[in-house]
Amino acid sequence: MAAPHPTDLPAAALDESFARARAAQGLWANYTLSQRVRLLRRLWSVLERGREELAGVVHEETGKLRSEFELMELGPSRLALKYFTRNAHRLLQDRPAPRPWTLLNKRAYVRWSPRGVVGVVSPWNMPFLLPFSDVMPALLAGNAVILKPSERAPRTALWFARRSAAAGLLPEGLFQVLPGGPETGAGVVERSDLVVFTGGAEAGRSVARAAGARMIPAVLELGGKHPMLVLRDAPLERAAKAAVWGAFANCGQVCVGVERVFVERAAHDAFCALLERETGALRPGLADGWDVDLGRLAGPDRLAVFERHLDDARAKGARVVGGEILDRERLLVSPALVFGAQPGMLVMEEESFAPILPVMAVERVEDALRLANEHPSGLAASVWTRDGRRGERLAALLECGVVGVNDLLTHNAVHSLPFGGWKASGLGVRHSEEGLRMFCRPQSVLVHEWPLGSPEPWWFPYGRLKTRLLELLSRLS
Repeated sequence: MAAPHPTDLPAAALDESFARARAAQGLWANYTLSQRVRLLRRLWSVLERGREELAGVVHEETGKLRSEFELMELGPSRLALKYFTRNAHRLLQDRPAPRPWTLLNKRAYVRWSPRGVVGVVSPWNMPFLLPFSDVMPALLAGNAVILKPSERAPRTALWFARRSAAAGLLPEGLFQVLPGGPETGAGVVERSDLVVFTGGAEAGRSVARAAGARMIPAVLELGGKHPMLVLRDAPLERAAKAAVWGAFANCGQVCVGVERVFVERAAHDAFCALLERETGALRPGLADGWDVDLGRLAGPDRLAVFERHLDDARAKGARVVGGEILDRERLLVSPALVFGAQPGMLVMEEESFAPILPVMAVERVEDALRLANEHPSGLAASVWTRDGRRGERLAALLECGVVGVNDLLTHNAVHSLPFGGWKASGLGVRHSEEGLRMFCRPQSVLVHEWPLGSPEPWWFPYGRLKTRLLELLSRLS
């Protein structure tokens, strides 16, 4: 057995935290939905007033640039809060259910009840956006939340918890952050009523097994290998700028980021020239300023993958442009374009999660579709063409949960859309109606209203005439 992480919490501490959470959730569930909406909006105002401090913490932990903090952490979080609080009453109010005309003396509806304590296990690459986008709707639905952040980026989550507690708006213990390693994460899964996990595939499968053994739901987002399909009639300038941003934003450490480009041969050379131009204009740097485009990698493990994938591509015949190690100790690299990429190269098979953009020429778009769908991941993809209708038809053939036509990565700003992966990229969705209601248990309610003094005709005693009459009524319903 592996040694426990030095920050893992003992079982007694986990038990005490969950006991506090359950007590607080009992109080919170009795707040009206309007009260919860109002308090969470006030909490957001408190958090946003600390944006300067938060930006500094995120940069220190992950190297994320200030521009990317505003555009990829704070902005989407604000949009998530607006979507869910504006739509909470519509989505969580009791929903009338239709019933046969023969049961007009009854009333049917669905009630949305909170699950209890939601466990959120979050990653390091988006240390504020991803936990906030899970914590906030879970609280809105009436749950308590215990967040286990990545051991690589606990300080952002702890800032979130401290700022929330200092605001004094929520019952004590309703939202807690428990830093630690894998054992703490497993302890959170073992005690939660629903678990939301974002991370690697192997860890995600362990979470799914543990949740299945307890018969609790698990929502999993396990990464992807975004295929970008560039057709011969694509708007190449826009597509090239999108590819460079989609591959290198956040230093390539984005789950829906572009990880493979398939270009029809007729557009290949022109597109590659545009990629070189756009990539060459990027400004790597370590300073948290507004004039830097590419920050550092988050850890030595990402640098090791960066080097291994590029070495493998070179050894198998690819031409690599860029990819230099600018400052090994401080994890700063230049972005890499891999031209002549082919199936079998690590850059085409494994999630790089680093600033690498492999490009492969294909004869026909059907070849690109086949290669895109053969990969076990199915999180995000995009199609680029001037024929929008054709683009949408091709998008429907891609086996992934999130797809753009002449667009990519914008889904995090449109919270009315479900966000989730197919195949090995996960289970369930976030955002959207489903992403709020998943934090609830639907309860079906049927109320008999009249007459109160009479039995139902299908109750005892049975009889041939009664049975045939009821059968006729069912046919006419």
